[in-house]
Amino acid sequence: MSGQKRPWPAWPDRAWEPGSPKAARLSPEPGPCRRTDPGAILSDVERLCDHSPQQLLPFLLQHDHQLGQVMDSPGLSPAQVYTLLRALKAAVESAGDREQLQPVLALALQPAFALRSLLGFIAELETFQAQEGWISQAVMEDTVAALHHLLTACPEQTRTLLCHPVDLLFAAVQRLRSRGFQFTWIIQKRLHDTKRLADAAFPRHSEPPATPAWREDFHAIPVFPTPEELFVGAGPGLQRNRPVGPFESATAYLDTHFRLLREDFVRPLREGISAHFSLPSVFGGAGRPRGQLRLYRHVQLVKAGTSPAGAVYLARLPRGAAPASSKRLLSGSLTCLISDDCAQVLFGTVVGGSQQEPPRGAVWLDVRANHRDLLRRHLGRTSFTMVESPAFFESYQHVLEGLQEMDPARVPFRRYVVQCRTSILPPAHLGDHAAFDLSGLRPPQPPGDTAEGPGSAGDLRAVSPGDSHVWAPETFPHLDESQILAIRMALSREFVLIQGPPGTGKTFLGLQLVQILLRSRAEWGRDQSPLLVVCYTNHALDQFMEGILRFQPSGVVRIGGRSRSDKMATCSLRTLRRQQLPRLLGAAEKQQFGSVLKALRKRKKSITYCAAVLELLRRGILSDAELAAEMHDDHLEHSWRAGRCDMLGWLKIDPAPRKLPQPQGRARKAGPEEPWQSHRDERALDDEDDVGPAERWQSLAEEKFAYVVPAEGSSGHEWTRKCLEEGDIMTDEDLAHVRDVGELRLRDRWRLYRRWMLAYERALTEKLAEKMQEYETQAAQLAELTFQEDLRVLERSQVIGMTTTGAAKYRKLLQKVQPHTVIVEEAAEILEAHVLTSLTPACKHLILIGDHQQLRPKPADYTLEKKFFLGISLFERMINNQVPYVQLLYQHRMRPEISQLLVPLFYKRLEDHAAVADCEPIKGVGSSVFFVQHTAAESRSADSESYSNRFEASFLASLSRYLLHQGYAASQLTVLTPYHGQVLKIRGLMKSSGMGDVAVHAVDDFQGEENDIVLLSLVRSNREGRIGFLRDKNRLCVALSRARKGFYCVGNLAGIAAGSTSQLWKEILQLLQGKKLVGEGLTLVCQNHPETKTVVKENSDFSKVPDGGCALRCQTRLECGHPCPRRCHPHDRDHSLHVCQLPCPTLCELNHRCPRKCHEPCQPCSVAVEKVIPKCGHSQTVPCHLPADRWVCQEPCRQLLECEHPCRRSCGEPCSRSKCVEMVDVTLPCSHGTRTECYRQKTPLKCLETCKQELECGHHCGGSCFECVQGRLHAHCRNKCTRVLLCSHQCQEACFENCPPCKRKCPNTCRHSRCDKTCGEICFPCVQPCSWKCRHYRCTRPCSETCSRPRCDEPCQKSLTCSHPCAGLCGEPCPPKCRTCHRGELQEIFFGTEDEPDARFVLLEDCGHILEVQGLDRWMDGEPEGTEAQHVQLKLCPKCATPIQHNTRYNNVIKGIQQKIKDIKLRIQGSREELEAGKQQLLLRLSSDRDLVAWAGMEGRIASAASRQSLLDLENTLNFLASLSRLKQQAKTCTAARERNLRRQIEAVESWLSRNRHAFTAQQRRECRSEIKRLSYLGNIFERLSGYEGRSAEIGPGARALANEAVGLLQQQAPFTQRQEESLRWLLEEIEEQLPAAGLRLSEAERVMITEAMQFGRGHWYRCPQGHLYTIGECGRPMQQSSCPECGAAIGGQAHTLTAGNTADDHILAPATPEPRLQDSILALLSHPPGSASLCPSGPPPWAPSPHPQPDSLPGPHPQPDSVPPRAPGPHPQPDSPPGSHTQPDSPPPPVPSPHPDSPQTPSSHPQPDSPPPQAPSPFPDSPQVPSPHPQPDSPPPQAPSPFPDSPQVPSPHPQPDSPPPQAPSPFPDSPQVPSPHPQPDSPPPRVPGPHPQPDSPPPQTPSPFPDSPQAPSPQPQPQPDSPPPRVPGPHPQLDSPPPLAPGPHPDSLPSPQPQPQPDSPPPRAPRPPPQLVSPAFPPHSPPAPSGIDLAMLLPALGNRRPRTRVQARARQGPYFLRQPAARRGKRR
Repeated sequence: MSGQKRPWPAWPDRAWEPGSPKAARLSPEPGPCRRTDPGAILSDVERLCDHSPQQLLPFLLQHDHQLGQVMDSPGLSPAQVYTLLRALKAAVESAGDREQLQPVLALALQPAFALRSLLGFIAELETFQAQEGWISQAVMEDTVAALHHLLTACPEQTRTLLCHPVDLLFAAVQRLRSRGFQFTWIIQKRLHDTKRLADAAFPRHSEPPATPAWREDFHAIPVFPTPEELFVGAGPGLQRNRPVGPFESATAYLDTHFRLLREDFVRPLREGISAHFSLPSVFGGAGRPRGQLRLYRHVQLVKAGTSPAGAVYLARLPRGAAPASSKRLLSGSLTCLISDDCAQVLFGTVVGGSQQEPPRGAVWLDVRANHRDLLRRHLGRTSFTMVESPAFFESYQHVLEGLQEMDPARVPFRRYVVQCRTSILPPAHLGDHAAFDLSGLRPPQPPGDTAEGPGSAGDLRAVSPGDSHVWAPETFPHLDESQILAIRMALSREFVLIQGPPGTGKTFLGLQLVQILLRSRAEWGRDQSPLLVVCYTNHALDQFMEGILRFQPSGVVRIGGRSRSDKMATCSLRTLRRQQLPRLLGAAEKQQFGSVLKALRKRKKSITYCAAVLELLRRGILSDAELAAEMHDDHLEHSWRAGRCDMLGWLKIDPAPRKLPQPQGRARKAGPEEPWQSHRDERALDDEDDVGPAERWQSLAEEKFAYVVPAEGSSGHEWTRKCLEEGDIMTDEDLAHVRDVGELRLRDRWRLYRRWMLAYERALTEKLAEKMQEYETQAAQLAELTFQEDLRVLERSQVIGMTTTGAAKYRKLLQKVQPHTVIVEEAAEILEAHVLTSLTPACKHLILIGDHQQLRPKPADYTLEKKFFLGISLFERMINNQVPYVQLLYQHRMRPEISQLLVPLFYKRLEDHAAVADCEPIKGVGSSVFFVQHTAAESRSADSESYSNRFEASFLASLSRYLLHQGYAASQLTVLTPYHGQVLKIRGLMKSSGMGDVAVHAVDDFQGEENDIVLLSLVRSNREGRIGFLRDKNRLCVALSRARKGFYCVGNLAGIAAGSTSQLWKEILQLLQGKKLVGEGLTLVCQNHPETKTVVKENSDFSKVPDGGCALRCQTRLECGHPCPRRCHPHDRDHSLHVCQLPCPTLCELNHRCPRKCHEPCQPCSVAVEKVIPKCGHSQTVPCHLPADRWVCQEPCRQLLECEHPCRRSCGEPCSRSKCVEMVDVTLPCSHGTRTECYRQKTPLKCLETCKQELECGHHCGGSCFECVQGRLHAHCRNKCTRVLLCSHQCQEACFENCPPCKRKCPNTCRHSRCDKTCGEICFPCVQPCSWKCRHYRCTRPCSETCSRPRCDEPCQKSLTCSHPCAGLCGEPCPPKCRTCHRGELQEIFFGTEDEPDARFVLLEDCGHILEVQGLDRWMDGEPEGTEAQHVQLKLCPKCATPIQHNTRYNNVIKGIQQKIKDIKLRIQGSREELEAGKQQLLLRLSSDRDLVAWAGMEGRIASAASRQSLLDLENTLNFLASLSRLKQQAKTCTAARERNLRRQIEAVESWLSRNRHAFTAQQRRECRSEIKRLSYLGNIFERLSGYEGRSAEIGPGARALANEAVGLLQQQAPFTQRQEESLRWLLEEIEEQLPAAGLRLSEAERVMITEAMQFGRGHWYRCPQGHLYTIGECGRPMQQSSCPECGAAIGGQAHTLTAGNTADDHILAPATPEPRLQDSILALLSHPPGSASLCPSGPPPWAPSPHPQPDSLPGPHPQPDSVPPRAPGPHPQPDSPPGSHTQPDSPPPPVPSPHPDSPQTPSSHPQPDSPPPQAPSPFPDSPQVPSPHPQPDSPPPQAPSPFPDSPQVPSPHPQPDSPPPQAPSPFPDSPQVPSPHPQPDSPPPRVPGPHPQPDSPPPQTPSPFPDSPQAPSPQPQPQPDSPPPRVPGPHPQLDSPPPLAPGPHPDSLPSPQPQPQPDSPPPRAPRPPPQLVSPAFPPHSPPAPSGIDLAMLLPALGNRRPRTRVQARARQGPYFLRQPAARRGKRR
């Protein structure tokens, strides 16, 4: 019923009409048009009312005659009367004056119309346009408005004519309401206003009916207002407060104050709404003022949320409607929400939070209504007009509730507050003989004064109020008589009134009383209840409580969190609750609180999440999964799935912006909103106000939507937003005809979606309402528990402080605590009801401190304050009723000139204390007190009723600046004014003048405050003599008494005194005139020139004293010599703060003047002058201060550079620093040419020539020559990969050997859920029950498992929409094609059986094709023709090749393939445990190798590895890097040139590795191994040549030629191939013969000579903790400490004791043994014992297993369709993988034993690529060999054997699962062996295999070259001939894998056959029982090679040069090999 006008009904009495209404039209001609057809005229009137109301009045005036005939006719129908009323309303509202409207009014006032037609229309209201108990709102509004306008326009017709229709309408509405008809409150309000106008015409009018809220018992009146109260007044139930005299009873007392206080906040809201929504008085002048109503239109409740107290709603204000004032929408304010149709009126309070503010332009509301009704009807739908009450509701709510809960029989101090008795009783809880400790009142005694008298401190510890001799000024000399009397009365009476005029020390006296009562508590022993202190504002409470903390630092509790004091933060109830409760609560209580809090938080999260989803419904498209239930209810689920619909595609929504055409006209541009936050009232509370739902659930809620329209600011999505918000929904009738959702039109699709969305919204709303109700129940439980906790804290306190609002809110706590004594400060400013609710029945002692002659309480309604005496406080009412009180008589604040303004006008007696008599006069002003008279007019603010005065504001701003110039601080000034409008104006002027620190306050906000100088602005100045607030004597008393030293007032005192009705201002003006303290100008006196005076009358006069002095010049000579340019200034007389702004007088040598200011430091003269440069003779423009010889000549240089190119620098710049930038052609080492700058020729250049070589993938290499390292190491292929992956998707990545996992969205879905992972990840299995069922079978397993039922071949029994039987099968989706209607399509031959009569068909849901079931069964179950094995890939549709993923008939086939795909994914990726183990192993290796630690980023890449392939690539990278690192160490042993050459090539490989990001193809791995092999050969040759050159040994020409030929072969710009390696063999053999390694060793004679020359015996050589050698002379034993020159470690020792970590090395001069040959050290040092015929590395036999299968031999993560199912590659072999497929997971880096028990091992410096690390020769003849420190790529590092022949071998720190645990050997060769800690049953001792192990024969031991060293048997069994190849240990041990064997060579070069024992080698020795264990990594078939020592190692001891040798390089590697194994051995022990 929105008021839309309808055409007339066909009434029977319209037969008199001459023509049809359709023939009536407006006359197109101008001028009057005489109509004779009444029906046509009314049709025109109705049309004008609907479309052109502005043309209605001229039309009525032109057709007044015809209208008169129509209105006089007796047969008007109700529709015709309503049309005339509409016309009358519109004409009156558009009329300019009454004279113009007179003809129309005369027509309406015809008796025939008013008394017949109008009354008949009102009588027919019940049936006219009524529907379902509603009268049309538009009809009622137009009718009431028309009558209201007639009453205001023609009041003289009220008594005779208009009263009858008004009375009838009022009675009819009352009758209809009693029958159940509903009328909006605005209709009822306007009807009451109209009735009141009619009743006003009669002498005895009836009273308006009382509102239903006014009942007999005030306990039944609701605290919150009701909608009826918005248009009905308070009624006769409102009684006045009684300033004088008692109340009839306590009930009447409570009733009066309850009703007055409630009306105080309801009346401003009622009057504001009434003024806004009332009908305008068209001809009544200005009418009533609209009031200070705060309106916000178009407000919507958009979201539900939670607060600690309950559920709340977010009200969103329209754009730009955020309140501009900081006092708008305060937390706790009352708001009224009126719907736009006025049908709903809701009330709520603003909920603010200290932790989370509401969004900008919104506010949280606690709405008092049913949650279910709010969510269903209003949330996001209804638009409201929000009205904010001017009264702060929170301060009313708790007090009103406290008054209702108060028992009239137990009103505190009823004897005085109700009965007004004047005899005061003593405190009942103290007894008649109470004694008080008054020792705190005595001032501190002087140190030497120990005399005790009657008033001594000892006598004051127990003083009774009756001891008159003690209560004397002699006892308390610092107190005056009135203060002593007040303290005595406060302690002796139960009801105390203490009046304190300004400055008399009310707060001081209150603190003294608190101190006395606290000191006396211990003496009484019976009253241990806490003391309650109550103040009106938080600021006053903070000040009072801070004073208490000075003498009572503990036991003080401040309730209410709105404190701004840092000192009170530790005393707040919230802080104490957090600190004390852990000690006070028991375990059960803590558990109960925790469980309730946890449940509440869980419910809050649920509500927040549901609210976020509900909010997004209006701008989001729900996904089809979310609407599945709604689709199921509408039986459209199968149709949706069969059509494979996507919600966005189905609704034709493109996520890209879709714009609508812009409407014509100017679009309103929305500007940026100012940030706004809710504020709080000074009396507000906040302990429970940290509310505001978090927005973090927004992203979670968006997951339910397929698409969310962006915020309202974007205009590109208006089409989608419009479709969501507008349009109808599909009905049930339309839904019955829907068969296929895909065939619906777009409009019908949106209708259907809106139907689903509304059903979804209803279900979500119901769920949310239940959760909100449960939340409020749980919140109440939590509040009760919190109440008990707070009670525990308060019971242990001694002083409780709170505001009156807080006391009312926490009244139940106070009733439990029962404070006996209550002190109320500023009691005269608090409403009586507030004081009353602060008291409990247990209160026995009330002390009220205040001054009723200062500010009174401030009610919100002025009428209630003045006429109902609501502004009379309890303090003032008691004094008016002659209750005894004490007045303090001595003021300690104001100087006498100020205090004389108060006596006797305000106080009969007020004396000045002696301390104020000596106040210094105000500097710069002739008088310390003065009133400035002016006549400038006031102005009124446009948006409020406040006043301001521009003259006074500018005058006080200038006066403030003048006082600041006198030396006063801004904190010493305060500007006061009675009006807030003037406050804003003065603050604006202060900020614009740079005086923002000066305080500006309203007088009402400054009570209780004071300052040195106060400036007062009176504001009011008008001809009418209206003075407003200045009439209030109390407010004026406050304004005149705030200053201590100076007081200045500006105002129109004469006008105010003349206009004031009282004598106060007249007396004040007479007093000022008598003392000459008033005048038109203020006299200013210069401090520097006292005889100079300046009178200022207005703002412009202050320009005469610009600097605060006078108009004279200062002229004081400054330190710089200049005179002070300022005017006379009293401030800064010594000019210490003055900055001279005159020009600097300094001149340079050439008389150039300094251009800077005088106060600025002079800079060197920068004037440009011509000078001749002596070096070149050029003339240059040079700065004056700069000498010519220091100037850089800027002329172009004419010299040539070394390259013969001209120098491009300036003449003065040296050419040697110039870089030639001429472009030249350069031929690079790779033979390619490039063009670059000349100076870059000497630097390594990057060749950018494209490689273009064909890769193994078939594509041409796209890398540059530099990136491919001259074609030796190719970059990745950059072509697009086109292979089909395992998931049937096409690979989207670049061409690579193994395609990465598919990154597309996973297509795996079922009827229950969908997988949201990527396609390459493993899906979670669906655990819902399988939905495949039919009439015959049903699956009982979970959805993800193989179905337990067979396929059903029975025909489907359903019928299609065409009524023909379905051609499908039972339980399967029905094919949409009919065998009869679509015969040709359905029987198209494909499999060959489609045309059979009994053929059945299956619908493929993925593509929609329909296929015959027998042929499709064969296709799905069988193998494709011509293939040997089926691919691991989803079956495809035989027609369109679409993967078949969803078809219940073939569930088992599809699930089987998906399971295989899952298994392959798992093999490729590896389990989480395997990946973690591999990562830990790689990280362990990375941390143990100091050379690899420096490789940045490896830790992160290892940690982020997600598959086995990634770990394998990273392992390869580490191996490559380790080999290169060892090559770098080898390069250090070469000459400088060779080192640079080798390092340059090594760094090129490292750069290539970093660019490839640790992922390699098989070709790249082979190329990298070949390159490292090439560098290793090159490094060996360089090292051999450098060793001979360093020793000055002769190298023959033939040897050098061979070496050069070998180096040339190795440095060719081509990949190092096998053919080149074969060509290198004979060269290496020749080099080995001509340059043997033995030539670098010491001979026996040399060794003896060195020993004799050093005169050292054995034991004088030592090793540092890092393995570096050093020697100690003299006795050879350590006597002092030093540091190692190599590594800085501590060496030596004290008192013949070595420093920890140092070891003696007695074998350093042992006889040398031969080193391995040159060609043996290249690849297979461990594989070929000395004397072997093999000189170069060779490949392994074909049967040897590879320890590291290459990834290129394994299938990728996505096998191709024509490939077999892949096995998972990577570092984790599967149980069914072939042996030796990869290394084991948990094998650590090998522990390398040291040559001494505490010394590090010496590794080899010859890295060998692609081969297991060789053992390095030991420098000691009796120690076994150490493995090579150069681990090869793709091979695990071997373990090193023990360095001592007699010591047992160290077993592997990671024994394999199936191998028996080794026995721990003894560290001494002759000691018995310790048995294994884990002996295995029946396990024989391990055997040592020989070169040719035979089955079942004991293998021989490996021969040793040393006769005295026992052989160590190998713990590893050798593979037998008929056994499968053994697995090679890796970093990840498998549970079923055998013990690891010795590592073999690299995968590309297999190991050679094991060599036979040499003839000259010693025979093998029998093993010594018990057998000793050898490290598994030690090759059992390779004997240790002889070792030697270099001569250069001993040169430092002989004083010669110190070349870096291999031994030193080996020593530096020691810590790397010892770090990890030592830690593991220690851990095992």
